[in-house]
Amino acid sequence: MESGIKLLKRRLDVVKKQKEYLILEEAKLVRMARQREKVAHKLERVKKEKFRVLAEEAKLLRVIKQSARPA
Repeated sequence: MESGIKLLKRRLDVVKKQKEYLILEEAKLVRMARQREKVAHKLERVKKEKFRVLAEEAKLLRVIKQSARPA
């Protein structure tokens, strides 16, 4: 059971890094869009991926919190 929680926490760390990268990428694309460059398609893709990662992060946090409680 304990190793399962460790794996979930490691996965959560990976998801947090992905989220950080996607937020930075989105900010870069927004700046580029303001400069009238054609980045709308990529920006939309990054936003969708960011929301997917946020949902996965929330799910992992829920599972970790539930598994930390005594049965």
